Amino acid sequence: MDKRIWVNVGLLVFIIILSASFFISEDNTEQPLPLLSNVKPEEIVHIEVLRKGLNNFIFNKEGDVWYMSAPQKFLANSARIDAMLQLLKTESHGQLKSDDVDLARFDLADPFITLKLGEHIFEFGNTDAIDQRRYVLFDKKIHLTNDFLYQQLTTNATFFTDTKILPVGFDIKVIEFPDNKIEKQDTQWKTDSLIDIKPDQLKNIIFNWENVNAISVGMYTQPETESHIIVTSTNDNFIVFVIVSTEPHLVLGRKDLGIQYHLGSDDAGRLLLHENNNMENSSSSNLQLIER
Repeated sequence: MDKRIWVNVGLLVFIIILSASFFISEDNTEQPLPLLSNVKPEEIVHIEVLRKGLNNFIFNKEGDVWYMSAPQKFLANSARIDAMLQLLKTESHGQLKSDDVDLARFDLADPFITLKLGEHIFEFGNTDAIDQRRYVLFDKKIHLTNDFLYQQLTTNATFFTDTKILPVGFDIKVIEFPDNKIEKQDTQWKTDSLIDIKPDQLKNIIFNWENVNAISVGMYTQPETESHIIVTSTNDNFIVFVIVSTEPHLVLGRKDLGIQYHLGSDDAGRLLLHENNNMENSSSSNLQLIER
């Protein structure tokens, strides 16, 4: 190989190394965007959502669990709470000092939504016309942020309800249906009156009640005829569910909370006590029993 070829190879290697160094340098000089705040989400135990012309929301943390305390009282959906706390660590794509601008230009002179995370106040303005990011006023600066939260804060209280119809750790002792009941005695379950039902189905009903989640939660609507399912725990706490509807889907209401749970298409069969039509008639006079 002659000298010229070796020179060309050397130049090619040099160019490759130089290009790689340039791109590595470019990557290293890219600075991450500043965050909206340096507040730690785990420090927050109280949340308020102040809304012009609408009900305000108040949430409080008890232990590791969040509850809505106003305008209604119920277990809060942890994913909704996390979305609000995520605002603390969202990226700021641009900042302006609030004293240097006209707040009305950003709809921040009298904001429609104000979010208080502990003692930290975030006011929501309008969106940028080009990239649709939202202006948020915090600590005397207007930040341009990704708009992932605003619409959630304008909805109704039921949006923040936990979809689990029984609280975590609710240990069932009795389920009273309109015309029958399942009751725990020692380590066994039995029905109040003899019906044709397989032991495994009886056990599954209890399991399903303890674990079922609603597809959605809405405002309570009073049915024409009111019938109830009462679920009692081993420490004698009880919850009364109004059977709002069974067709086409099961809907169970919490009249005391003003909400109702819309369940899946198969949940009526999994939660309600049905006799097996295809079972042979039993001549036994004993109640159905099952070990839990």
